[in-house]
Amino acid sequence: MAAQPFKLSSKADYASFVDAFDTFMFDCDDVLWHHESPVPGVAQVLEHLRSLKKKIIFVTNNSAKSSKSFKMKFDRLGLPAEAASCTTVDEIFGSAYASAVYISSVLRLPKDEKVYVIGGTGMEEDLDEEGIQHLGGTDPADKTLDVFDITKFDRDPKVTVVLVGYDGAFNYTKLAKAMQYLTRNAGCRFLAANEDSTYPVEGGQLLPATGSLTAPLRYITKADPILVGKPSQAMMSAIRT
Repeated sequence: MAAQPFKLSSKADYASFVDAFDTFMFDCDDVLWHHESPVPGVAQVLEHLRSLKKKIIFVTNNSAKSSKSFKMKFDRLGLPAEAASCTTVDEIFGSAYASAVYISSVLRLPKDEKVYVIGGTGMEEDLDEEGIQHLGGTDPADKTLDVFDITKFDRDPKVTVVLVGYDGAFNYTKLAKAMQYLTRNAGCRFLAANEDSTYPVEGGQLLPATGSLTAPLRYITKADPILVGKPSQAMMSAIRT
């Protein structure tokens, strides 16, 4: 049975709630900030939790940014307010970083094996931080509208993971290459940074997100990816490592 929500209505309720936990996890978009504006009171809440020596972890399914890029946003928005207790990269688990940690620490990908990336610079930066070889991603050869010619495709036998994250330059070439690796490289794992079908943008509009990009590969391979973003167990495994 799912836990029922409850309302905190007094200072004593708040104090009891905070005392009951050692670690607090926060989503980011529309919880800590709205686009480039921090939610009122968030900085004070973080400072209060830090003053009580609570562990704080920030999780987000946004795979477009690396942990370092998220850190820059925290600093830019003044979260938390005091520089002496500023947010560190180790506290931030974007789904790009969680994917990289999952690959290196849970899958324990050998150093000579590679990841084919459908994603952007944020995902590449976090893979680099974990010392993981990768191809695809922002490579100009993959960011093309030219017709994909399989006779000219040099399939790399060292690719043993296909990782899909948000990719604003998603195209047929990337889809075709990912398909080749998943169906022709024996044992190649299929990972998705999250399964969000859409993401919100300013003005209340929605755009396709990672889950929409994994859909054709699911249809092609008749298999579901390992989901790394929240609320998956893989995200929790990455945080614990």
